[in-house]
Amino acid sequence: MRYSILASSLFAIGFFGTAALAATDTSTTTVSDCVIQEVLPGRAMTGGFATFEHQGETVEILEALLPSITDHVELHEMSMVDNVMTMGPLQDKSLTEGQRFFRKGGDHVMIMSIPEDKTPQIGETHTMTFKLSNGKSVSCEAIVKSLNEVMKEHAVKKAAH
Repeated sequence: MRYSILASSLFAIGFFGTAALAATDTSTTTVSDCVIQEVLPGRAMTGGFATFEHQGETVEILEALLPSITDHVELHEMSMVDNVMTMGPLQDKSLTEGQRFFRKGGDHVMIMSIPEDKTPQIGETHTMTFKLSNGKSVSCEAIVKSLNEVMKEHAVKKAAH
């Protein structure tokens, strides 16, 4: 009898404790301005860009998904090393209060190993989803734009920030 009461108590604490934690997570994250750069000739990869708006406790971006294009998607950053711009895995995946920008020449979604029959075409839209450390996901419809369009937008947004 004691064991069943103890087990029931532990279950209730675990269950309601988890529910209480979930109920207290009032953070909100949205993603907008989602763009995929066209795939350049001879390549099987490209970049994706977005703007995140986050309110609440800090969360981490765990991964990005673009299943209509490829299963090989990574979060990357550009940084200056010995006066040379280099690309590598994103080190700071946190979303804190406010906006965070994934832009050309900075943090971005690296879309790789794109099969020829799934190469995104200018004007198409593809759902880009980001999984977050709080168990939530945010998605947007990313429009495929030409390199020239992406570069023009990047110049305008860079000047504005």
